[in-house]
This record gives sequence, C-alpha cells and structure tokens, in this order.
Amino acid sequence: MKHLILALTILSTINIQAKLLDKTVAIFNSTVITLSQVKRIQDNLPSRKNISPIIYQRTNLTKEEIVDLMIERLIIREKLNEIGYVRNDDQVESEILSIEKRLGLNREQLLSFLESNNMSFDEYFEIIRETIELNIFNGRIVRPLLSVTEQEIKNHYYKTSNDKTLAFKYTLVDFSLGEDKMKKGMLKNFSKVLEKFQVNGILPKNYESIETNVLGDITEDGLTDALKKALKSTEEGKFSTPVKLGDTYHVFFVKKKDLVESQLFLNVKERIKGELMSLQAVSVTELWFKRERSKHYIRNYIK
Repeated sequence: MKHLILALTILSTINIQAKLLDKTVAIFNSTVITLSQVKRIQDNLPSRKNISPIIYQRTNLTKEEIVDLMIERLIIREKLNEIGYVRNDDQVESEILSIEKRLGLNREQLLSFLESNNMSFDEYFEIIRETIELNIFNGRIVRPLLSVTEQEIKNHYYKTSNDKTLAFKYTLVDFSLGEDKMKKGMLKNFSKVLEKFQVNGILPKNYESIETNVLGDITEDGLTDALKKALKSTEEGKFSTPVKLGDTYHVFFVKKKDLVESQLFLNVKERIKGELMSLQAVSVTELWFKRERSKHYIRNYIK
C-alpha cells in the first residue's frame, strides 16, 4: 500500500511538473500555444533567422514577442484559408525540393545541416510553409493597400539627395501688397492672414488692397536667390514666407510643386519608391493585424 501511495505521489509530481513546463501561454481560436513551443523557438532563433529573415528579423526576441509572432502567423493562415490560398504539404515539399536544388543539396545533406543548427526537419517544414504564406499575404493583402505618389517620391529625393543641381517648377498664386501699404505688424502676419482667408474668404480691412496673380509653370531660372529659397522651403498646398521684390511684398501659395526630373533622379526613382512602400507597409500591416485580431478569440497569458 505504501508503495502504491508513493508511486501515485511520484506520478502526480511528474504530471504537475509537466504542466508547469508546458503550460498554456496563449490561445488563438481553438489553437493552444504552449510555453515549450515558445522556448523551442527561442532556442533556435539564429537558425530560424537564417532560414526566413522575413519572419524572424531578430535573434533576441522575448517570449512575449514570440507569442505575438505566432499569433500573427495564425491570423495570416486563417485569412489565406478564407480567400482560398491554402498551401498544403505537397506544395511546401515542392518548395523545399526547389531550395535543395538551388543550394546543391540532397535531403540527407539538408537533414545533416538542420541537425547541426539545432533544428528538426518538421520545424524547417513549418518555417517554409509560414514563409510561403507570408509572401502570399504581403502580395495579396498588404501590397494592394499601399500607395506612393510621384510627389512623395520627389519630396523624399529632395530632402535626402546630395544632388546640388535639383530644380523645381511651380504653379503659384501670387499675393502682393505695396511697401507703402504695409503698416507696422502687417508683414509679420501676412502669411497667417492669407491662411485664414483661404478658409473663410475674409480679409482684414488693412489687407484689402492685396493683389493676386496666378503664375503657372514657373521654373527656377531667373528667380532671385531669396525667392528660390522661399519656394523650395514651402510645401505644396502651403503659403511661403513674405518676399520683397522691388517695392512690393509677395506671399506665394504653392499650388503645385514638381521636381524637374534630372537623370540622377530617374536613376534612383524606383529604389526610392520601394523604400517608401516598405516604410508604409510596416504601418499598414500593423493596422491590418489590429483590425483582424478583433475577429478572433485570442487570449494571451504571457503578458
């Protein structure tokens, strides 16, 4: 009897220890994520990063970050199932065969490589599946939500380029007031008065003599240095600071601002577009996940 009680006590202790070791850290719908799964990913993160840097971008992820990553992968899989882009085992195996061929490896050599990098073939198989799914997700879900305009590309080039030959052409609305009508304090408020006028259509009495003139396709050739500086520092859809030309003060509304496309700009245009889309993709993806999380039953106990 004593032996039976001792045996039951030992078994009970083992079961408790096992539960503690493999406790549930998160639930996604009907899928349970355990602590041992999280720890296993943490153990071979460097190898995972080498295999799929698009998923594992760092090798120092915390347990909380790994759980979030696992939940995101499950959300992606659910979405792809919903829109009919399921990747079955045969398709994953086909991708692995292509990788082996590209690297000049046979299956035995691949298994040996995985073993030396603290990874099982099953783990590798799922990483390849998740990588395929993430690429489909980026192409089918995220990319259609991205939009980078020509003006954004040009603005980025202007702000970051060392090209000293940059030139702009403008469509401007010129608001001018003679020096003799510019009383004390009026010059300081000239641009602000016009900003308010743009909203409510009302000019203060002391500004009623302002003259306007629409100027289209103005290039920098022949402009004064002061005017070039004022226009270059003014964004499209904004008013410039006052500029004195002769005996008249001018404020220019920049209706349109285009970078003259030099060969230097054309050479890097597509690269800049890619960089801007990558930056935009980060925020778009974060918002997408935030919205999708609300559609699923998710419990995270590790936080």
